[in-house]
Parts: sequence; C-alpha cells; structure tokens
Amino acid sequence: MPTEDAPLTAETILVRARELNVRLGDDDEIRIEIAGETFAAPRVALAVLDAFAQPQKLGDAMAKLASTGHEHFIEASAVVVQLARAGILRPPGERDAARVRGYVRPSIHIAMLDDRARTKAFCDAVRALVTPGDVVADIGTGTGVLAASAAAAGARRVYAIESTAIADVAAQLFVANGVADRVSIIRERSTHATLPERATILVTEMIGDDPLDEHLLEIVDDAKKRLLAPGARVVPSEIEIFALALDVPADVVERQVFTASRLAAWKSAYGLDFSPLARHRPPDTQSTLMKTSEISSWPRVAEPVLVETVCLERPFETSFTTRRSIVLDAGAARLGVALAFRATLAPGIVLSTLLADVDPKNHWHYPLWLAHDRPAHDRGAAITIEYAYQRGSSSLRFVET
Repeated sequence: MPTEDAPLTAETILVRARELNVRLGDDDEIRIEIAGETFAAPRVALAVLDAFAQPQKLGDAMAKLASTGHEHFIEASAVVVQLARAGILRPPGERDAARVRGYVRPSIHIAMLDDRARTKAFCDAVRALVTPGDVVADIGTGTGVLAASAAAAGARRVYAIESTAIADVAAQLFVANGVADRVSIIRERSTHATLPERATILVTEMIGDDPLDEHLLEIVDDAKKRLLAPGARVVPSEIEIFALALDVPADVVERQVFTASRLAAWKSAYGLDFSPLARHRPPDTQSTLMKTSEISSWPRVAEPVLVETVCLERPFETSFTTRRSIVLDAGAARLGVALAFRATLAPGIVLSTLLADVDPKNHWHYPLWLAHDRPAHDRGAAITIEYAYQRGSSSLRFVET
C-alpha cells in the first residue's frame, strides 16, 4: 500500500476496491465492508469513493473534492489516507486479496477450526452428501478444510472460491493432503466468479454471529442462479432463526444504556446535567454481541421462539420482515432478546446455537437487543418483536401492542 511502502503524493494513482458494501448509519457515519472487515468513516467518504470510481491521480481527485468547500476538503484529505490504509483505495491492478487483513488473519481461522463441533459437523455433512462424480462449489473456502474434505469424499471436481489471500494457504493444504489435482481455486468473490461447469453441491460456512449478516441469502441465491446445476444440494440446506428472551444482568445493561444511576454519578463528578442522554436510543439495527460464556448464565424467561425458517434448496426471499409474540414464563427486570440459529447441514446433522444445544467452546457470539423503553415485564406478559433482514443487515424492535 502507498501509505505503508511509499508516501502518498499528488501523482499517486488510486482507485476504489472493486467490491464494497457501504451502509448508511443513523449516527452520521457510513460503514464500509471489505474482505470481512468493517470500517467506519464520515459521510464525506461517499464523495471520496465516487471520486476514485476510476483510477485517478490523488492530486486530480483532491482538486475535484476541494470544490465542496474548505472544511470538507480537510476532512476528505484525512479520509483518503484512512481508506488507503484500509485497502479500500488502492493502486490500479492491486489484487483485492493482496492485503493481509480480515479473513487472512490466522486468529479468525484458529477460532473457527478450534470450534470442533462446528467444523466437524460441516465435514460430516460433506462426507455424507458427496458421492463420486459430484462437482462441489465451496464458497468462502478459507483454509480449505471443507474443499479438501469434499475431494477426499470422492468429488470429481471441487471449486474452492476465496477472494482473500488465505487462498494461498488453502492451496498448500490441498497439496499436503493429496487433493490438489481435483481442487481448483477460484480467487474471486462468488458473486463475480464463473465456473467452467455447474456444481451439484454447494457448501458455504457464511453464517455469522447474526446468522444472516455475512450475506448468506444473497450468496446462495446468486449461486443457485449462476453456479449450480438444477436440483443441487446446499450445505446448509436450511436455517432457522430463533429469538431468546432473557433477563439481562444489571452490569451488562449499565454498559449499554445511559442509566439514571450513571447519569447521576456523572453529574456529581462533572457538575453538568446529563439527563438528555437518557432519551438516546440506539437504532434497531444496532445489537451488542455477547459470548456464549456470558449469555448462558442469564435467566431464560421464555422458550425459544422460531422467528424465520429459510430453506436454501427451495426458492426464498433475500429480504423479509416478520413479527412474533413471546409469552414470558418468568418475570424480567431487564428484558433482552438475543438471536440464535439452527442449521441443517445434512439429514441428521444439525448445527445449533440454541443454549440447550450449543457447544460452550463455539466461536459464535449472540446479537442482543435490549427492551429500552419498557425493560421490566411480569410473568405471563406477551411481548411482540419485529425482526427484519435486508442486504446483510438485521434489525429487531420491540412493538408496543
């Protein structure tokens, strides 16, 4: 990158990365997703991204941005440096996977491979489904464990699709396990990839902490249209999303909400009235990720409620909104709702983060939403929630009835 190997100058030519996911937030910032990482930037970053839609000399692009005004120009200058360091702006021709970040970091793959219940379930499903003659597409192959398993199970050809530099590591794993002759690495995002033949089995581990936030629905929908043969099997074949009603500990709420006790403490410390902060509420799209070790000890105040079922082998919608009612079996002083999932990988092979099923050493976190406006509820109360998913972003809100 120029900002690491050489300084940025007026003659430096940059272009924005080919595939970005940009979200507008409610906090006057945008979120830019690339290679598994999310970067926050001020809204002027939209103008910066537009300025570098085609390769541009930095000096020429900044002259164009200067027309927006002095204040914006200064901010835009800082954003250019930020985006260049993140690899969002890069020299023309630089491979998207060139920077070691996101899913290239060993720590991410260590966490996933150490989650033995998860990885073993996927491997078992691959072995159960793959037969000689099958063509397998593994989207987001990572270190290549599932692609190698598919080849070892007898697949005629495996296409390991991976857009980041971890593909280089996967290639070595295929050689080490004697399957390199039957595994082809496709160094591209699946939505831009083409295959020389259509696959009979799709395997993808793109299940996030929020089950859908890694674009699982969009990825599978696109693959079914362009990469898969009619009637192809999909691993996972079905995703069920559940709402877990919990009584959230006070110390967790204190970290997430402007509570009266905290506002009083700040007033005492700083001599200012902080009461307006009590009216602040995070957007419905903003959840807090909690570890299994944390959430599993909290009181469960209702049975898990099935929010949505998506069968990935049948036609499905890539965005939806649904409402569900939760009847509390116990009172809650500080109600919160977390999401869990159950994924059917193959007949009889299910991966679940429901608290009654989950391996305590799993690598997933639970997205949690707090009932800010009415946290306390008695036993027998009926709570209505609305869950929505669109383009990699989930929201959950508590509906007053």
